[in-house]
Parts: sequence; structure tokens; C-alpha cells
Amino acid sequence: MKEECRILAVSGSPRNGATVKATRICLEAAEEIPGIKTEFINLANKQINCCINCNGCFRNKDGRCAAFNDDFLEEYLYLYASCDALILASPIYEMSLTGLLSNFISRLRPIAEKARSGAFDMRFGASIAVGGMRNGGQDTTLSTINRKLQTLSINVVGGGVQFYNGAAVWSKNQKDFDDEKGILELQVLGRKIAYLTKAMRCGVDYMKDEIRDYNYAGFNSREQMNDIYKKIGL
Repeated sequence: MKEECRILAVSGSPRNGATVKATRICLEAAEEIPGIKTEFINLANKQINCCINCNGCFRNKDGRCAAFNDDFLEEYLYLYASCDALILASPIYEMSLTGLLSNFISRLRPIAEKARSGAFDMRFGASIAVGGMRNGGQDTTLSTINRKLQTLSINVVGGGVQFYNGAAVWSKNQKDFDDEKGILELQVLGRKIAYLTKAMRCGVDYMKDEIRDYNYAGFNSREQMNDIYKKIGL
């Protein structure tokens, strides 16, 4: 197995508040597992435009978005492309994730071609939702983030029989929340994705001479993959 497995977490809150704390709790639990390295992107106070689907990044083939000069850093693309697992966290806005986090996800498009090759299909992903009310849309937000993860070809990890969608936190609109159940969910989720990431990485390394990226995407050969993608217009 490679020396370290990298788990990247992104906090999609426009403020430095409860969502940042929740994300860090989850990452600290993941770091309990030997061989796990965590990295954190905090989007607080960032101005990130939504992808306008101009496909300039595809035409230029330079791995960057030239459409905007905003706070979306090229470093984000590198961190995403090099991680083994992804955790997305958001406060609840109208029973869903923030526009900021949604915009961040849309701006990963410059490396979408790599995702289509199956390069990311062995990854795991998990979701965190932080709400001011106990029943303020945690489940709907988690479900939406999980669907976002699926669009990135990431295998979604929940909390098993304890909490299906991901970790739900009740902050009571306090930055320094004390939601005991939510903290337990964050910790379990962090450890679970860490163990699964290590197991996947060991399997990938063990089978390196028998399996290729396009196999993870569900194809027997690169030719088959390209043919099917052509048929569906990709």
C-alpha cells in the first residue's frame, strides 16, 4: 500500500462556524487510524462562481478554469485529484446544501475527463449536514450531497445502521455546539471512511497487475468504454 491514504474534507459554509468544527471532529476521528492523512478546504469567506458549462477547460486541456478570476484555487483541483476519499460538509440552507458548496463541486469540471476514465471510481465519500434545528433538513441535505458525490463517481459511505445518510449535527445555531449524538456520528463516520479507504487502497495495490481504471468504471476495456461513451454522447 502507498505510504499514506489521503482523506480530503470540504466545509461549504460561508462562515467559520459550526460546520467547520463538525468537519474537524470528523477528520480528527479519521486520523486515529494509522496511515491516514487528512486535508481540509475551508470555503468560508470565499467567492466561488458556478460553472457555466462553457467547456473552455476541455478545449484548452490545461486542467484549469479560465472563465472566472475568483477564489476557486487551482490547488483545490490538485487536492481533489490526489485524494483517496472525500468528505463534504454543509450547513443547511432551505433544507439543502449551500450554493457555495454546490458551486465548488461544479468547478471540478476541468478534471471531469479523468473521472470518466474510472480513475476516481474506487474512492469513498461521505456527507455532513449541520442544522440549527433538530429536524431542520439534515436528511434532505445529506441525500442531496450524496447525489453530488455520485455524480463524481464516488462510492457513498453512510453510518451503517446507526445513521444511514451521513452525520447529522444539531448546532442550535451555536458555533461551539455540544450535540453529543451528532459528535458521535461525526466520529463514527470519520473512522469508517478511513478504514474503508485503507481497505480499498490495499485491494487496488494488490490487484495492480490485474485491473485498470476503466474496470472500476464498469468496462472490460478502454475501447469498450470509449465506444459506450460515444453512444451516449460523452
